[in-house]
Amino acid sequence: MKLLCITDPKTHPDFDTTISLYKAFSAHPEIDFFHASVASIDNSGQFRGVNLSGDLSTDDFMSLDKQPLITINPAELNLVFCRADEPIPTGFFNNLSQLETAVRFVNRPSQIDYTRRKDFLEECGREYMPEHIFSSSYGEIEDFFQQFNPIVAKMNVSYGGAGVFKIWQDGQTICTDNVKEGLLTYSSLKDVVQHLAELDPDSEYEFVQFLKNIDQGDKRIFVVDGAIYGALLRKSQTGTWVHNVTAGAAYNASTVTEREQEIIANTYEHYSSRGVYTLGYDFLMGNDGEWVLSEINAGNIGGYDWHETVTGEPTMTRLVQWLIDFAAS
Repeated sequence: MKLLCITDPKTHPDFDTTISLYKAFSAHPEIDFFHASVASIDNSGQFRGVNLSGDLSTDDFMSLDKQPLITINPAELNLVFCRADEPIPTGFFNNLSQLETAVRFVNRPSQIDYTRRKDFLEECGREYMPEHIFSSSYGEIEDFFQQFNPIVAKMNVSYGGAGVFKIWQDGQTICTDNVKEGLLTYSSLKDVVQHLAELDPDSEYEFVQFLKNIDQGDKRIFVVDGAIYGALLRKSQTGTWVHNVTAGAAYNASTVTEREQEIIANTYEHYSSRGVYTLGYDFLMGNDGEWVLSEINAGNIGGYDWHETVTGEPTMTRLVQWLIDFAAS
């Protein structure tokens, strides 16, 4: 199989899943592996990248974009796996989408640009989520805040908890907490909403009821082509309410309940019918003690290698074999 992956090595910490995938692809005897940088994707109709084989070290991965580039004809590839991190450059998915007739993608770029948004989840998973609204109307946001204070504001597209803000009232002061900004205080909710709009002026935020059992962690369930590969429970080591591994959370093996299997079964086809096959379902413990759907992450999913490490199950091997079979199907 001729496989090309797209990523920016500089966006990945040394424990990142994309590095583990690159090492597995480069060493696999059935894979002729190529790398292309995010910055190299343009409207030329060609890829420009590097051919890799054999053992790949983390240092090798981090210096990939310093290597001489070759031109790669998309029609000569069997599969393209995009591992680009947020923020995605303007025009990136549009340029990739032009190549969908020439080569097969693990996740169609014309659809990832839509399915990675939280308002897409609203279309297929609203009934499984905690109380929430999508809005840019201050009046609606204020009413929701008065009903559920504290609440959480989520950017429509974000990564690693950077676009998620806890909002609560302390006396006459409105407080926010975010992994990048830390704790900030405001004189009014209106000032908070204005700040959020300045950070992301192009789309509505999702405002969600803050769950009292958030300290129980964040469960990630890995789904590939409708099959459940397993689950991890991510939990902050510092007591913060954000449980992303990129924000320092620890992870351990977890289980998948019948209810979670039902939710996956009832939502997966909304993604697969659009040519999006690798998903990460995130669940939080609701106020009633049951796990509720928080997000469905589409495309660039991390954690396969972490799951393999803590469970001993061949998660990475299973994923790689699925890619080979998918390319041949």
